[in-house]
Amino acid sequence: MGVMLLPVNSKWVVLTTHPHRENFAVENLARQDFTAYCPMTVKHVRHARRAYDAPRPLFPGYVFVEHQSAFQYLRPILGTYGVRSILRIGDSPAVLPVGFIESLKAREMDGVISKPEAPLKAGQTVTISGGPFDGLVGQILEFRERDRVLLLLDLLNQQTRVQVEAKMLIAK
Repeated sequence: MGVMLLPVNSKWVVLTTHPHRENFAVENLARQDFTAYCPMTVKHVRHARRAYDAPRPLFPGYVFVEHQSAFQYLRPILGTYGVRSILRIGDSPAVLPVGFIESLKAREMDGVISKPEAPLKAGQTVTISGGPFDGLVGQILEFRERDRVLLLLDLLNQQTRVQVEAKMLIAK
Protein backbone atom coordinates (compact mmCIF):
# COMPACT_ATOMS: atom_id res chain seq x y z
CA MET A 1 0.00 0.00 0.00
CA GLY A 2 2.29 2.79 -1.25
CA VAL A 3 1.60 6.21 0.24
CA MET A 4 2.68 9.66 -0.95
CA LEU A 5 2.73 13.15 0.47
CA LEU A 6 0.17 15.93 -0.14
CA PRO A 7 -0.36 17.88 -2.36
CA VAL A 8 -0.83 15.45 -5.24
CA ASN A 9 -3.81 14.60 -7.42
CA SER A 10 -4.95 11.83 -5.08
CA LYS A 11 -7.81 12.70 -2.77
CA TRP A 12 -7.78 9.72 -0.40
CA VAL A 13 -6.22 10.13 3.07
CA VAL A 14 -5.39 7.07 5.19
CA LEU A 15 -6.92 6.90 8.69
CA THR A 16 -6.24 4.43 11.49
CA THR A 17 -9.19 3.14 13.50
CA HIS A 18 -9.75 1.61 16.87
CA PRO A 19 -9.62 -2.21 16.78
CA HIS A 20 -12.59 -3.74 14.92
CA ARG A 21 -14.25 -0.31 14.53
CA GLU A 22 -13.73 0.29 10.81
CA ASN A 23 -17.45 0.21 9.94
CA PHE A 24 -18.29 2.40 12.93
CA ALA A 25 -15.72 4.98 11.77
CA VAL A 26 -17.08 4.93 8.19
CA GLU A 27 -20.65 5.49 9.45
CA ASN A 28 -19.62 8.40 11.67
CA LEU A 29 -17.53 10.00 8.91
CA ALA A 30 -20.55 9.76 6.57
CA ARG A 31 -22.68 11.58 9.17
CA GLN A 32 -20.23 14.47 8.89
CA ASP A 33 -20.50 14.48 5.07
CA PHE A 34 -17.10 12.87 4.48
CA THR A 35 -16.79 10.21 1.80
CA ALA A 36 -15.17 7.25 3.54
CA TYR A 37 -14.27 3.80 2.22
CA CYS A 38 -13.33 0.55 3.92
CA PRO A 39 -12.68 -2.22 1.38
CA MET A 40 -14.06 -5.57 2.52
CA THR A 41 -13.15 -9.15 1.65
CA VAL A 42 -14.72 -12.48 2.58
CA LYS A 43 -12.93 -14.49 5.24
CA HIS A 44 -13.72 -18.01 6.40
CA VAL A 45 -14.43 -17.80 10.16
CA ARG A 46 -14.53 -20.64 12.66
CA HIS A 47 -16.21 -19.92 15.97
CA ALA A 48 -17.96 -22.07 18.57
CA ARG A 49 -18.01 -25.21 16.40
CA ARG A 50 -19.41 -23.26 13.46
CA ALA A 51 -17.73 -22.25 10.25
CA TYR A 52 -19.03 -19.51 7.97
CA ASP A 53 -17.91 -16.86 5.51
CA ALA A 54 -18.10 -13.28 6.79
CA PRO A 55 -17.10 -9.90 5.36
CA ARG A 56 -13.96 -8.53 7.01
CA PRO A 57 -11.83 -5.43 6.26
CA LEU A 58 -9.17 -5.95 3.61
CA PHE A 59 -6.87 -3.65 5.62
CA PRO A 60 -7.80 -4.18 9.30
CA GLY A 61 -7.42 -1.01 11.33
CA TYR A 62 -7.47 1.35 8.33
CA VAL A 63 -10.12 3.31 6.45
CA PHE A 64 -9.77 5.87 3.68
CA VAL A 65 -11.47 9.25 3.53
CA GLU A 66 -11.77 11.49 0.50
CA HIS A 67 -9.89 14.73 1.00
CA GLN A 68 -11.22 17.64 -1.08
CA SER A 69 -8.14 19.87 -1.15
CA ALA A 70 -4.74 20.33 0.39
CA PHE A 71 -6.16 23.20 2.45
CA GLN A 72 -9.20 21.36 3.87
CA TYR A 73 -9.26 21.36 7.64
CA LEU A 74 -8.74 17.76 8.86
CA ARG A 75 -9.46 18.42 12.57
CA PRO A 76 -13.11 17.17 12.48
CA ILE A 77 -11.85 13.77 11.32
CA LEU A 78 -9.80 13.34 14.50
CA GLY A 79 -12.90 13.88 16.66
CA THR A 80 -14.88 11.19 14.85
CA TYR A 81 -15.91 8.16 16.88
CA GLY A 82 -14.01 5.08 15.71
CA VAL A 83 -11.11 7.06 14.19
CA ARG A 84 -7.83 6.80 16.07
CA SER A 85 -5.63 9.08 13.96
CA ILE A 86 -4.65 10.32 10.53
CA LEU A 87 -1.71 8.32 9.20
CA ARG A 88 1.13 10.74 8.54
CA ILE A 89 4.44 10.80 6.77
CA GLY A 90 6.39 13.47 8.58
CA ASP A 91 4.04 16.43 9.03
CA SER A 92 1.82 15.61 6.03
CA PRO A 93 -1.15 13.25 5.91
CA ALA A 94 -0.47 10.00 4.06
CA VAL A 95 -2.43 9.77 0.82
CA LEU A 96 -2.92 6.89 -1.57
CA PRO A 97 -1.59 6.83 -5.12
CA VAL A 98 -3.94 8.08 -7.82
CA GLY A 99 -6.34 5.34 -8.92
CA PHE A 100 -5.74 2.99 -5.96
CA ILE A 101 -9.27 3.29 -4.50
CA GLU A 102 -10.82 3.21 -7.96
CA SER A 103 -9.00 -0.06 -8.74
CA LEU A 104 -10.23 -1.58 -5.46
CA LYS A 105 -13.81 -0.52 -6.18
CA ALA A 106 -13.55 -1.98 -9.69
CA ARG A 107 -12.81 -5.42 -8.16
CA GLU A 108 -15.84 -5.31 -5.84
CA MET A 109 -18.72 -7.71 -6.29
CA ASP A 110 -21.70 -7.49 -3.90
CA GLY A 111 -19.81 -5.12 -1.59
CA VAL A 112 -16.70 -7.28 -1.16
CA ILE A 113 -13.47 -7.47 -3.11
CA SER A 114 -13.17 -10.74 -4.94
CA LYS A 115 -9.88 -12.56 -5.08
CA PRO A 116 -8.40 -13.24 -8.50
CA GLU A 117 -9.07 -16.66 -9.94
CA ALA A 118 -6.54 -19.11 -8.50
CA PRO A 119 -4.41 -20.96 -11.04
CA LEU A 120 -4.56 -24.03 -8.77
CA LYS A 121 -7.68 -26.11 -8.09
CA ALA A 122 -8.56 -28.91 -5.69
CA GLY A 123 -7.79 -32.32 -7.22
CA GLN A 124 -5.04 -30.92 -9.46
CA THR A 125 -1.66 -32.68 -9.64
CA VAL A 126 1.29 -30.41 -8.75
CA THR A 127 5.05 -30.61 -8.24
CA ILE A 128 6.68 -29.13 -5.15
CA SER A 129 9.57 -26.76 -5.83
CA GLY A 130 11.91 -26.16 -2.89
CA GLY A 131 11.90 -27.22 0.72
CA PRO A 132 12.21 -30.74 2.11
CA PHE A 133 9.71 -32.17 -0.42
CA ASP A 134 11.45 -30.67 -3.49
CA GLY A 135 10.57 -32.51 -6.70
CA LEU A 136 7.78 -34.64 -5.20
CA VAL A 137 4.44 -34.84 -7.00
CA GLY A 138 1.17 -34.58 -5.10
CA GLN A 139 -2.52 -33.91 -5.42
CA ILE A 140 -4.19 -30.80 -3.96
CA LEU A 141 -6.77 -31.70 -1.32
CA GLU A 142 -7.78 -28.23 -0.07
CA PHE A 143 -6.70 -24.64 0.36
CA ARG A 144 -5.98 -23.30 3.84
CA GLU A 145 -5.54 -19.77 5.17
CA ARG A 146 -2.38 -17.73 4.65
CA ASP A 147 -1.69 -19.25 1.23
CA ARG A 148 -1.17 -22.76 2.55
CA VAL A 149 -2.25 -25.83 0.58
CA LEU A 150 -2.96 -29.34 1.87
CA LEU A 151 -1.45 -31.95 -0.46
CA LEU A 152 -1.67 -35.72 -0.65
CA LEU A 153 1.80 -37.15 -1.32
CA ASP A 154 3.03 -40.70 -1.92
CA LEU A 155 5.86 -41.05 0.63
CA LEU A 156 7.44 -44.47 1.24
CA ASN A 157 4.49 -46.24 -0.43
CA GLN A 158 2.08 -44.50 1.92
CA GLN A 159 -0.45 -41.71 1.38
CA THR A 160 0.63 -38.70 3.50
CA ARG A 161 -1.04 -35.33 3.97
CA VAL A 162 1.35 -32.37 3.90
CA GLN A 163 0.83 -28.58 4.14
CA VAL A 164 3.02 -26.38 1.96
CA GLU A 165 3.02 -22.78 0.80
CA ALA A 166 1.13 -22.19 -2.45
CA LYS A 167 4.12 -20.36 -3.96
CA MET A 168 6.14 -23.62 -3.79
CA LEU A 169 3.76 -25.44 -6.17
CA ILE A 170 4.10 -25.86 -9.92
CA ALA A 171 1.00 -26.94 -11.85
CA LYS A 172 1.39 -29.96 -14.11
